[in-house]
This record gives sequence, C-alpha cells and structure tokens, in this order.
Amino acid sequence: MKKIFLIPFCALAALLIVASCKKGVTDYGDEVKLTGDEAVLRINYVSQYANNRAIVIKVNDQAISQPITARTPFPGGGYNTGGGNTADFLAVTAGTVKVSIVQPKKIYDGTDSLVLFTGTFQLEPQKNYVVHISDTLANTKALLTTENLTRPDTATCRMHLVNLMPNVPAIDLYYGTATTTDQSSDSLLVSNVAFMQNSADFLIPKTATNKTFKVRATGAAKTSTTVLASYSSTSVPANQRVFTAFASGYSGKTNTQKPYISFFLVK
Repeated sequence: MKKIFLIPFCALAALLIVASCKKGVTDYGDEVKLTGDEAVLRINYVSQYANNRAIVIKVNDQAISQPITARTPFPGGGYNTGGGNTADFLAVTAGTVKVSIVQPKKIYDGTDSLVLFTGTFQLEPQKNYVVHISDTLANTKALLTTENLTRPDTATCRMHLVNLMPNVPAIDLYYGTATTTDQSSDSLLVSNVAFMQNSADFLIPKTATNKTFKVRATGAAKTSTTVLASYSSTSVPANQRVFTAFASGYSGKTNTQKPYISFFLVK
C-alpha cells in the first residue's frame, strides 16, 4: 500500500517544486534580436484637443503605446510634458514606416473607434528620428526630424526648436529672467521658426543661474505681455545633454489647448 501512495505523492511534490520555481520568472514576450537594419523612432504627439482625448499610437498597424494624451513624447516623455523623462526610442525596421494616431473605444478591446491621423515615413538604418504630430482632425500634420546623438562639449547642452503651434506662423525662443520682471535682458536663442518647421541646432551654456525659456511670436517686443509660453527648470539645460524643444498649443487659449514650451531628452 505504501508503494501505491508513494508515487503520486512524489509527483505532486515535484509539481509543487516546479510551480514554486516559476513564481520569480517574468514573461517579457518574444525576443527580437537587432540586426543593424533598424532605425530608432520616437513619436511626439502634440494634437491638443479641447477635451484632451486619449489616443493610442500604432506603428505599421500595431499598437505600441498605452492610451496617452497630448504633449506626450513616446517613448521617453520629457519636461513640461506627459510621460517620464528618459531618452528612450523605439527600434523599427528601416524603410517605409506607417504611423497612426487612433482613438480607442471607451472600453478598449484592441480595435479603433476613430483614426485621427495616418502617415508614412521613409526611415534609414541606424538613424534617429522623431515624428512630431500637431493640430487636430482634418488639419492634423506631421513633421519628421533627424536627431543628432553626439554629446556637446562640457558645460553646454545642445537643442533645436520645433514650432508645433498651429495659429502662430513663426516663433522666437528666448532665455532670460522670470516673466514677471524686466524682459530686456532676454537672450534670443533662435528666431523665425515657422509652423511645422525645425530650427538648426544651438548651444546653451550651463550656468549656476536658473533662467526661463520663453516663446514669443517672431518679431514681438521683449516684454512680459508678449510671452506666449514659458518654462523654467534646473533639469533644462543640463551638462552635455541633447534636447528637443517644442512649442505647442494655440495662442489665445487658456484651457488644455493653451500654449506650452516643452523639452524632451534625446541623449
């Protein structure tokens, strides 16, 4: 009789041991090894709807994000944005890449309620790209930028500015004192950046004094009343870091569509 019960007991014990070993194992899905034929990509979603609707990003018809709202670079996030503040990018197979912005169903089941934007982009292997998406509904537009990951010299940071403000034809970016004080000493960083255009790179010295970034319409006087959006943080600029600055929202709006100046880390 002992032999009859001994075998099932040992089998049960073995199963329990195996089950207990699996508790610490996490399934990260299928692994795909990089071949060198990939490009890296980030989507900077800046379509500021009045209801701040949540969307899902798709690449080549596959959902790659959780539901997010406007001013959320994905992946990675940034400063004065949604998301985190890391320099993450996606690896995608180079060539023709389709990017879609879709509104999911209220109870998300993987299918789309509404496709808000679809565009295709030609990406080269081993290059770093950002797709910037701005404006709303039929006016939604996209701009593809190529990012330079080379670190700048010590005590400086490097950035460029993208104008994603649909109702401001061109903008200037200043760096200076707080918006409630005299503005005459503000330094002009870059000027006359048209809507859906990208500026050349520029350097900012890293100093101990924390200053304020300010967006004005091109040619506007250096006064507090002409500031469309401002941002101050000890995180921007940072020593030998690479940022993308982007202005978004609508001049004159005060709700979720109001103007912002934001930054995300590239390197």
